[in-house]
Amino acid sequence: MKINCRTEELSNGVQTIQSALSQRTTLPILLNFLMETEGAKLKLVSTDLQMGVKHYVKAEVEKDGSITIPAKKFSDILHTLPGGQDVLISIDADQKIQVKCGRSRFIIIGAPKSEYPVLPEFSKADAFQMPSGELADMVKKTLFAASTDETRYVLNGVFWAASGGVLDMVATDGRRLAAIRRKAAPGGTPIQKDFRVIVPTKVLQEFLRLSGHEDAGSQVSVGITENQVGFLTSTTTMISRLVEGSFPNYEQVIPTKRDIKVSLAVKDLLLITRQAELASPERGGSVKYSLKKGALHVAAASQTVQFEDEIPVDYKGDEFTIAFNPEYVIDGLKAMGGEKVTLSLTTPINPALFEPEGQEEYKYVIMPMRV
Repeated sequence: MKINCRTEELSNGVQTIQSALSQRTTLPILLNFLMETEGAKLKLVSTDLQMGVKHYVKAEVEKDGSITIPAKKFSDILHTLPGGQDVLISIDADQKIQVKCGRSRFIIIGAPKSEYPVLPEFSKADAFQMPSGELADMVKKTLFAASTDETRYVLNGVFWAASGGVLDMVATDGRRLAAIRRKAAPGGTPIQKDFRVIVPTKVLQEFLRLSGHEDAGSQVSVGITENQVGFLTSTTTMISRLVEGSFPNYEQVIPTKRDIKVSLAVKDLLLITRQAELASPERGGSVKYSLKKGALHVAAASQTVQFEDEIPVDYKGDEFTIAFNPEYVIDGLKAMGGEKVTLSLTTPINPALFEPEGQEEYKYVIMPMRV
């Protein structure tokens, strides 16, 4: 194999596929990535057997071939090369990879393609298309609420349910829940097949990172089979196994009763909660939110710091106090954006519902803490 490409193109490509590299593995080959020519392009592939990424890089292909390369060492080498330069890569019969850039010359020992796992193909059957930015927005509004507790593996992802062309995404860690619903067709192709799957956190985090580099308005194809999910863009394919198991009945958690409803400015509530968080105990600390006539009073205290302040609200009922983990409130407000949020409450021990005004499809639920 012999190819020539720009240092930035190659470095960005390797960075794109590094997410699927195995950090802890008993298979040394998984510390490598696959580099292979395909037509007039250079294909980079990585996998940890749970998730795989394939990315194409612009290159001048002088001689076809393939090799697997130690990923960390190759990435470290690329970081030392000057930008805006050509890098020439050639491989001999002994699996020696020569990297030349200017007067710099490195030789790395690789391994043949035959030792590397085969990445599953993206399933185009029943795949649907959405604007990449729109799908990323749905993921951002839910992913943060997914559990990081590996013992609750069915919560280590986002539940996706499609029915009648409408896509629901839901994530929960048992103490808070984020749910969004949108019709998938506008700007894309409709969802032809109903499904109920749990998409792992890792592949969604990487999709968000990838979508941040995509052009505005670009499309992403999503393919879902019985046991895997795939994301396909113009240059990159990501394939991941789905999380096995049954997602809990989240609909019964979302409050339908709204005894108290107040409208709050997101910016004001976010600021006062951030201030209160500074005074709450570091672990498991709570912030008290007390509704009084015309005001929401917010207070927190730890052994060393105390805080209280209030913001005006249109409230005329009896005094009502509820406590939340401030981190959950901040995460939800940051994810929903917008200018106004409606907070619906029933009792100090029942779940609270946050709904951004103008985004009826989005709901965020927090379990209160004991006052």
